[in-house]
Amino acid sequence: MSWLAPVVLGLLHVLYRLVLVLKSIFHSGEEPQALLSERSKLPSHLALALVANPEADAEANEQYMLNSVEQVAGWCHAVGIRRITVYDREGVLAKCSLELRERLMPPLRREEVEEPSKECDIQYPPTPPPSDDAESRPLSPQSGASVPKLAVTTLRFPHNPSKPKRRLSVTGAALKRRRMTHTDVKPEEPPLTLHIISYQSGKPAIAAAAKTILQDLRQSSMNGTSPPSLPSLQELNTILEGEHGFPSPDLMIVHCKPPVSQLRPPVELGGFPPWQTRLTEIYSDPYPPAREVPSIREVEFRRALDEFARAEMRLGK
Repeated sequence: MSWLAPVVLGLLHVLYRLVLVLKSIFHSGEEPQALLSERSKLPSHLALALVANPEADAEANEQYMLNSVEQVAGWCHAVGIRRITVYDREGVLAKCSLELRERLMPPLRREEVEEPSKECDIQYPPTPPPSDDAESRPLSPQSGASVPKLAVTTLRFPHNPSKPKRRLSVTGAALKRRRMTHTDVKPEEPPLTLHIISYQSGKPAIAAAAKTILQDLRQSSMNGTSPPSLPSLQELNTILEGEHGFPSPDLMIVHCKPPVSQLRPPVELGGFPPWQTRLTEIYSDPYPPAREVPSIREVEFRRALDEFARAEMRLGK
């Protein structure tokens, strides 16, 4: 009878796999709210972790990532999310930052402005010093503070205002100008901020930031300007989430390039910077498409927003 237990266990595993496959094929899922529906809360900062398909070629994975970022940026603009962080482990998106800039540049600004660099602020990671061993460089010759290599590329896109209609009647335009007051002017929307990160922005960046703080403390101690002390978590947080890093996202969508196996492994972040995910709500579609699609689908984005709206944030209380 010793053989009976393994046989029964094997049958249970086969039955469980069959149930998962059938459920993923025929499960339609609850229809999420429309994109512009009012939700109880929205994330102010959304992260998109894109996972390449190992069975696809490099060009297909690159186009999938670029299309997904373009789609998500448009949806975020529609619902009012003004900060996005996009991540891929191999740094494909960081290499394509110029193409992303062209794709996300507001079309009216692209037509009207002769110097695009003024309309899209691209902030690249600090250039490393000539020494291969150095992990940071001084902010300025007069400053003793250093900036570690955080490998974060930041792009900022201005709001795309609608083109004003030209009036043929001079009298009508003059009347409108006379009636117009300062209260009629709407405040300009904040720019869309896009952070592009990779694996190098995670654990390697934390190590570089800690090493930079220790080097600064050691230098200050040797100069006699301050007594030796240990770096604080606040100092580390200021570097990693400050001007040269990126803040913690409220919601992260983990998306794998379809087609995805119906018996996929558990959700993995693939080396996403752990420092910024302490309080992040993580979403991954439990029933991804089994067919080829060019990018993340709007229905998945809407489901993620619905999940975030229903989540209860206790923040350790």
